[in-house]
Amino acid sequence: MLLSKMRPASNTLRRTITQTPTHRTPIRAGVTPPIVGSTIGSTSNVSIRGRSYHSTSPPAPPSRICPSCSQPIPLPLTPCPECSNLLPLPSNLSHHSMLYLSSPISASDSSSSSSGSAAGSTTGVYDLPREFSHLPSNGFGLDKADLRSKWLRRQRELHPDKFTAKGEKVIDLARELSGRVNEAYNVLGDELRRAEYLLSIHDKATDETDKLDDPMILAEILEAREELEEADIAEEIDRIRSVNHEKVEDIIKQLHAAFSETPPSLESAKELAVQLRYWRGLENAAKEKAV
Repeated sequence: MLLSKMRPASNTLRRTITQTPTHRTPIRAGVTPPIVGSTIGSTSNVSIRGRSYHSTSPPAPPSRICPSCSQPIPLPLTPCPECSNLLPLPSNLSHHSMLYLSSPISASDSSSSSSGSAAGSTTGVYDLPREFSHLPSNGFGLDKADLRSKWLRRQRELHPDKFTAKGEKVIDLARELSGRVNEAYNVLGDELRRAEYLLSIHDKATDETDKLDDPMILAEILEAREELEEADIAEEIDRIRSVNHEKVEDIIKQLHAAFSETPPSLESAKELAVQLRYWRGLENAAKEKAV
């Protein structure tokens, strides 16, 4: 059982971008880019296995040149706030960036990576662990109401019907981006899938064949499953579901704690994710039996 305490998570995102003095992004009046970013300041780093975890504000996000109006547009913003041109997004952006929960951070520290790149460019290497280090619980902590709000906003912005007059190529791009937004929402909206996604970014991906290392926990789960199989009245099934729900919520709290460490406790988080998968399986079985 993890003893570390969760860090208080603030889900209020800053709505402005602080640009470096040599680079400003013209934004149409009334349009506020929902992106987290700031100029690079002094940073306190904690390194582990080649990863760096940062305690300061994130740097200004990389940008690319809009091919329609020639203005530099910061990632992950699209459509262009200046001319409404739909811009492609790099395929390797994080789910968090796709939903405006964070902004990508270039893997390069060169100034050119934060300035305007080639028109419509979708290339670049991004440091996702560093990006997550600026989020609550290193990307695991989020508010589901805020997540849903951003998902709905992105769907309104990227709905293919908005671009019917732009031609089939732009409509196809809108479909692709809208699909990526949906996938990001589905992953981040589920605690197990969110944990597995973050672990995969840190090269600690779980697998369906992963087994529980703790024999006592395994025995507890097997006992609970046997109890569920023998239950034949609604009240008993409901009691088992209630107990199982408490187990699931407790593991989610432990996952918050594991990801909140600096650097995140990835081994503990992976073990907890495997446990959560087992308890979720029991929860689904109990729901089916209750029907």
